[in-house]
Amino acid sequence: MAMTSVSKLADDMGMSVNDVRRIARNSGFYRYKDAKVELYKREDFESFGGEKMKKRRLSKEHKAKLLKKK
Repeated sequence: MAMTSVSKLADDMGMSVNDVRRIARNSGFYRYKDAKVELYKREDFESFGGEKMKKRRLSKEHKAKLLKKK
């Protein structure tokens, strides 16, 4: 089990740190995080490949509801 930092994974895969986190969250990958470090299993990302995920979009109704609260 080789653990790798989120920034190293992002550099290796040509993605942003947020893309790596989004992939891990959606795929249920194992993560270790404390106050100073955030690590993921490298094997999980090797099985994923270099795919980029689509950005999440809010529906018009949900966006209007959020703006109404302000």
